[in-house]
Amino acid sequence: MSNLSLLSMPDEILLVIFSHLLDPYPLYPLSTLCRRLHHIALPLYLSRTGVYTEPCPESETCHTSESSISIAGDKTYTLAALQIALFLRDVPLQNLSCTFSDSQSQVIDFARFRRLCSMLGRIQTAHFQLQVQTYAYSGGQQATYYDDVVHVLNAVLEKSCVDLTVDVAHDLTLGPARLSRRGRGGDPTRKTHEFQTLAVPALSSSAFRLKTLKTFRMHSEILFSPHCRAWTIDVLNSFPIVSLSIDAPSVPTDALDALLLVTEIPTLRDLALLRCRVKPSGLHLFLSRHPGITRLHLGHIFVPSLQERLPPDHLPQLRDLTAPAPQISYLLQAMDQTTSLRTVRVLSHMTRLDLSFIDASLQPVVSRLESVYITLVLPVPPQLPRFGTDLELLSSDDCLLAFVKTLEFVFAPENVTFTKLSDYLCLTAWCELFPNLKCVELSGFDSTYSTQLALEALHKRVQKLHPFATG
Repeated sequence: MSNLSLLSMPDEILLVIFSHLLDPYPLYPLSTLCRRLHHIALPLYLSRTGVYTEPCPESETCHTSESSISIAGDKTYTLAALQIALFLRDVPLQNLSCTFSDSQSQVIDFARFRRLCSMLGRIQTAHFQLQVQTYAYSGGQQATYYDDVVHVLNAVLEKSCVDLTVDVAHDLTLGPARLSRRGRGGDPTRKTHEFQTLAVPALSSSAFRLKTLKTFRMHSEILFSPHCRAWTIDVLNSFPIVSLSIDAPSVPTDALDALLLVTEIPTLRDLALLRCRVKPSGLHLFLSRHPGITRLHLGHIFVPSLQERLPPDHLPQLRDLTAPAPQISYLLQAMDQTTSLRTVRVLSHMTRLDLSFIDASLQPVVSRLESVYITLVLPVPPQLPRFGTDLELLSSDDCLLAFVKTLEFVFAPENVTFTKLSDYLCLTAWCELFPNLKCVELSGFDSTYSTQLALEALHKRVQKLHPFATG
């Protein structure tokens, strides 16, 4: 079929022809022939490759009238088409996510992504997965890599981004052995001397003027590296951030404490410190500068002694607390006043030892938990512990189990799929340990069949539960 015959066809016929193409890739070269074919072929190409989702305001199953772009690590080649997509010019995006995991094409991917951002109208939510070590920037070019990362983040913030997540990606081009062998020399938090004499990238003036970011998830150690630290501090201290999440298990204690020491966010209300090496004194100072926090999530962090007490007015507005039992016990003992506290989520594991440990840890603060709604969060292991209600913990009236109102079972994506009713009957045996249980939440399900089995099992074994929440 010649180019002339294509151009002479109505749009409706072209769409019918294109819809019968089993392979979407011929649509990309067709989109470069002229502007008319570009607006017909390129949206089809990008939607068929799975990176572009068109708005569907008239659909009952779609709740957004804005487009979304999601670029997986093995589909960064589509950035070549996205950067020239005329139909995306000044288009607002609901979600923009990209995984930069191909180290062989990372340099050009960053450049194409910035051109894409410059063309878009607005970006509501952005999610990035970035490599901690990259080998496309070899031969002393590691600082250039951090420059490009900051330029990418600036490009997103310049589009009025409200929700930003920076996560970790793994290199798809390297095997596990090669990655671990070469990765030992590329930790940005260790080789600080490489960047001491280099100019560090800064927050762009356009992003600084907009100041739209409200949710910031710092789940990559790149943001704590000496080369990106200044940019990170500028963002934290300049934007009206309401929700902040930090997950950085490999960042050294001194690096994290140094960042928290110079950070002050007057608008902060929701703080999550997941896997962090933070000193108690550094955490105390940070909390003392943020009395407006209403939600606090503490993961696996060091528990100090009660000699390092928090002043009673540290968190006067704290309403929701999520943490393992030792952290909860410490905070409730350290803070004399917790009148605003309404809900506590206890993070634990599905073992006898963990339940006993929770009860022992929280015994000193049982009296303060009587008026608080307690949720016990249990990740479901691949092999369920199979035991019944033979725990001796129920013999005590002030046992923690008597105060638990909600039991949340969390299924990890890599967990096994339960296909038999007996699997869920074993799961619901745990519910019988909690005499005042009111609600069971099932998190992580992606199968309606599994959810129905779980609900059937819960109804069979536990008659007192109400209501059931799944999600």
